[in-house]
Amino acid sequence: MNLADAQIAVLAENMYQELELWYPLLRLREEGCNVVVVGPAEQTYASKLGYPVKPDLAIGNVDPAAFDAVVIPGGFAPENMRRHRPMIDFVRKVHDQGSLVAAICHAGWILASAEIARDRNVTCVALIKDDVIHAGGKYVDQAVVRDGNIITSRLPSDLHVFCKEILAYLEEAPRKATKPLEVSKPRVSACYTHVAELSQGPRGTASADYTTVVKTGPRIA
Repeated sequence: MNLADAQIAVLAENMYQELELWYPLLRLREEGCNVVVVGPAEQTYASKLGYPVKPDLAIGNVDPAAFDAVVIPGGFAPENMRRHRPMIDFVRKVHDQGSLVAAICHAGWILASAEIARDRNVTCVALIKDDVIHAGGKYVDQAVVRDGNIITSRLPSDLHVFCKEILAYLEEAPRKATKPLEVSKPRVSACYTHVAELSQGPRGTASADYTTVVKTGPRIA
């Protein structure tokens, strides 16, 4: 397909790895792709180091039919994504319609939860390779692995080959999106003025469960 026609979602949640979200997002935009960030809600999410991102769209407002690809960053964000069934369902539906699913590092957890790793050659950060294997994936220890419409990678240091493989796939593949991707506001930017701080507290009065809250931290000079 023409890269200018490609419609791509990059998923976001708290504790994402900074480079694994922003590198693909900016690299794909550089090539003219129509890229949006999708999260559980349109609220600020904090990276592992406090780098904020506010999704363009909430998962409840997206249609898999509007996407030619989804990119899933790692860090500990995938652990949080798995708690939102709509995000798992979105990835599975994007995969099942023949669009690309690209996952790096801990994002192998999402492939496992979406039940799309079985009998596929995949890689991931070594810490979760047992999870991927138990989900039926055929683990391969290399920088990037492409098996059909799934592309996987291991670590931030592999991002250059990860993104190169994503772009090659998109140039070779026919368009899968059947609906236009429309976002009325400007796309999410890497520019920010304040650190995002994560804090945890009880989910309710006298609750043993907890929830995570993102607060605006100190201003960046």
